Amino acid sequence: MRTVSSLRVAVLATAAGMLMVSIVGAQNLSQTVTTTGVTLKSFTPIDSTYINSQAPSFPITLVHTVSGTPTEYRVSRFSDFRDASWIPYVSRPTITIQRTVFPAVVNGNTQITLYFQVRAKNPNAGRPMSSIDGKLTVQPDFFFSDPLGRRIRLIYMG
Repeated sequence: MRTVSSLRVAVLATAAGMLMVSIVGAQNLSQTVTTTGVTLKSFTPIDSTYINSQAPSFPITLVHTVSGTPTEYRVSRFSDFRDASWIPYVSRPTITIQRTVFPAVVNGNTQITLYFQVRAKNPNAGRPMSSIDGKLTVQPDFFFSDPLGRRIRLIYMG
């Protein structure tokens, strides 16, 4: 926990040329600084290997474990999540992957990688955290987990 005090002082000049100093306000920026949020510990998509499947799409259960309390998640085929939006968190999310996103079959298999990430809303978002050289730093809106990626494979045998 950090405590930062901010004190504004007003200097008033009177007609007699006297200076009066008064404390205009004392603001205590003492806040509980939240430094932990959420951690994605594991990500193991269920039904991530399909053998000799001709299906046009593949439902995938995004099994994962977390610490903390996520409020949203996102899943993408790209590590930068350029095609993903944040979705309200559920403990067993699913996604359907279309066959068309898989590259051509080479040596009897084809695969893609899915990336998964969670985030937690910071209950102290926007509150003061510290003041350095007169610049106030506020707490972030969200805490993000590191993303994890796993392969989804289509395998063709014999």
